[in-house]
Amino acid sequence: MKNLLSIMSLLLLLTLITSCGDDDVAPVIPDPDPSMVVASFTSQVDAENSLTYSFTNNSVVNGISDRSFTSSWDFGGDGTSTEESPSFTFSAEGTYDVVLTVTASDGEQDSTTETIEVTAPKNRYALITDLKDDDTGELRISVDSIQVGVITFNYRVVEGPGMDIQDGFINVAGSSTTGDLSLVEVRLKDNAPHEFREGASDDAIAAANFPEGVANEWVAVEVSWAADFMNPPTYSVSIGGETIITDAISTTNGGDGDVEDHLAAVIDGAANFQWKYSSNSRISDGEYHVDDIVIWSMDSGQMEMVFSDDFQGRVAGDDLNPGEDELNPLTPYHENSSDASVGEDE
Repeated sequence: MKNLLSIMSLLLLLTLITSCGDDDVAPVIPDPDPSMVVASFTSQVDAENSLTYSFTNNSVVNGISDRSFTSSWDFGGDGTSTEESPSFTFSAEGTYDVVLTVTASDGEQDSTTETIEVTAPKNRYALITDLKDDDTGELRISVDSIQVGVITFNYRVVEGPGMDIQDGFINVAGSSTTGDLSLVEVRLKDNAPHEFREGASDDAIAAANFPEGVANEWVAVEVSWAADFMNPPTYSVSIGGETIITDAISTTNGGDGDVEDHLAAVIDGAANFQWKYSSNSRISDGEYHVDDIVIWSMDSGQMEMVFSDDFQGRVAGDDLNPGEDELNPLTPYHENSSDASVGEDE
């Protein structure tokens, strides 16, 4: 009997060896133990928006042949993601416990948590000063001439250490930025009613309903205009949501001798926009802030944005002058911009 069992075992072994040809695939032997999963990540705040973070997944899987894994993110109850290394913008500043859960191909999981203090982005804007007594501080942008258009922006004037605040200006001009040839220029004050400086007739000055300016407060300004290529353009102005004047005719304050030049400069509409601070004959330790600039054109029959700048993508302290390299300007602003840099709220 014993010999019979030995013979049968030998025959079975020979059968197994014979059946395994060169074309046969050896059976896959599963990993005997579960994987070892370690969840890990790092985070980096965005330089331009402090609400936005980039997350880098550094998780690893060991102990099994297939080291792939899936990721599940919970951004402190503010949102979720299944991307491996996502970017996420939080809805508001606050403290968020960000949780990453990693699942290996065999079902094994690991989680890790990082507490992130999210701060609201600091507002940035154009900061215009007047530190020289032979010119004004100025931010200027030039575009292709716009026959019918609108410019909107926010501004505020802020006193310096010496409690000095000078007037700010918005000048909408055509082909020439000479004052008497402007389409319209408005003087923005801090403790008195605003007023026209250029481009307004006596009738327009009398009809205007200017509010009194205030310091340290953001105020919205809108100027629209319409040219017909034959006559002086008309313009409308609103400040702080209040209509100042509607469809006033642009004129020159330079007398009869400037009428022809004024018409030639503005007949095509607006092309130059200047934010000026203080005057040529003095300096000021105050500041003129300008933000959320948007220029629109309706020349195509519909509203099209020509230029915009909210300054959030810029670096605090940077000069807004484009520099001397015309082929590679540092900013889109005009080379005559001076004493204009990027400001930032504390």
